[in-house]
Amino acid sequence: MSPALLRQFPPLVWIVVFGTFLIRTGFYMVWPFISILLYREHGMSAGNIGLLLAGTALVSTVVGFYGGWLSDKFGRRLILLLGCLISLLCYALIGISHHLLPLGLAVVGSGLSSGMIDAPGKALLADSLESPKARELALHLRYFLLNLGAALGPLLGVTLGISARQQTFLLLAGCYGVLGLAFVWGFHTLNHKTGGSVPKRSGTGLRDVFAVLRRDPGFMLLILANLLMTSVYAQFNSPLVQYLDRAGTPDVAKLIALLITLNAVTVVTLQFPLLWLLRNWPIRRCLQLGITLFMGAQLLFAGGDTGSWHSWIMATILLSSGEVLLFPLLNVLIDQMAPPHLKGSYFGAGALAGLGTAGGTWIGGLFISGLGGPALYLLMACICLLIALLYGWSARYPRPYTQPVAS
Repeated sequence: MSPALLRQFPPLVWIVVFGTFLIRTGFYMVWPFISILLYREHGMSAGNIGLLLAGTALVSTVVGFYGGWLSDKFGRRLILLLGCLISLLCYALIGISHHLLPLGLAVVGSGLSSGMIDAPGKALLADSLESPKARELALHLRYFLLNLGAALGPLLGVTLGISARQQTFLLLAGCYGVLGLAFVWGFHTLNHKTGGSVPKRSGTGLRDVFAVLRRDPGFMLLILANLLMTSVYAQFNSPLVQYLDRAGTPDVAKLIALLITLNAVTVVTLQFPLLWLLRNWPIRRCLQLGITLFMGAQLLFAGGDTGSWHSWIMATILLSSGEVLLFPLLNVLIDQMAPPHLKGSYFGAGALAGLGTAGGTWIGGLFISGLGGPALYLLMACICLLIALLYGWSARYPRPYTQPVAS
């Protein structure tokens, strides 16, 4: 991690980076227990809980695109502050509501608000740093702290004894309040340094954004590859649990807990060492290595001995190592491909790859029930080959114009 690059970070970049850590830590202190609260306190069935949470994820993914476009049209400040305000209100309502309808609306609203923060936040990083290397480091640091918060959040929640309590969602609401105040200060500092005005966005219309995306087949292939990649990664969650449980793996609950912890620890510990080791590699070659690691993990999952833990541990290490390379570098690649006036829209379109998580989980369940786990993971290994081809094809297309199109 270069100190010279870190010195290029203005206050708003640090707010996005550490705000991600603050929010993700608070989120994982309370959110993993939302299903327990909905069941215990409100008597919701497992099917209805799954439908509600799936709807929340879908709303977050779709709104992520529009949040990015809105930040291009109306400015990062307005959309980020609005996202923080909606988040504060939604999580506060979850913390105090005793009726199912407002609670459900607040849960779905939390997905709406996150969609208005993620893509504009990454676009703000790109706006604030002129050096491509500095932007790359900022995106890597953001992803590192995101995972660190995800690893620390549940541990802190259990240690502090605040898990599975409805009132603890007020803590997360407070985190968004702190982040919103930090953005107010950061943009005020920027206004002061730039003579009282934040650089204006282009005001490009939504129809123009779609026109740009249609004329950028390389980027559309990248989005398709990302969607398939998230589908492959989704098999590490619910489908793997179902596979191991149905196969009669000994102490399956302990094994799953170990694999989840191993995934988080591997990502946190390997990200910057790998970044340093591969610092002279072009991004496309790093992506190829990440996809190869993903494919190796799928093959180990397919051929793993369900009576032993060893192959599952090795597969998780390979998958996590591939994740370290793929996920942050994909954001870097989107930043490089996006026209300067459409950073938010491109990051928002990149969020559509999140649909692969829902689709992958559904497909995984069907395969586990019908053809079994080995068939599922062999299919995922084949999809990894397709992903590698899509990344290669996307790089062959020339970049379209980078100036705003006429409205």
